[in-house]
Amino acid sequence: MVKNTGTTLHLDAGRTVNAPEPVKVEEAPSGNLPLAVWAPRRQVVVNTGDSWRIDDEWWRSEPVSRFYCNVMLASGQRMVLYKDLVTGRWYKQDY
Repeated sequence: MVKNTGTTLHLDAGRTVNAPEPVKVEEAPSGNLPLAVWAPRRQVVVNTGDSWRIDDEWWRSEPVSRFYCNVMLASGQRMVLYKDLVTGRWYKQDY
């Protein structure tokens, strides 16, 4: 049985899980495929796996339009990146 600590949980005690992190990406001339990622130092993308696009909530003032790709870096690290097609910024998304 778990002991009652006597403390009250507050709604602000939580934190966002798997929040996207902005990253610097060197893009291919086409603009949508990453060639290198700075996370935290420059790492070359050696393989781009699956890629997909999400266009959602088009009726809102800030629609969601993203290009995702699963990449492998020269270090062997796998990473899911996405480019916000509205702002042009790249993000790392953990799952």
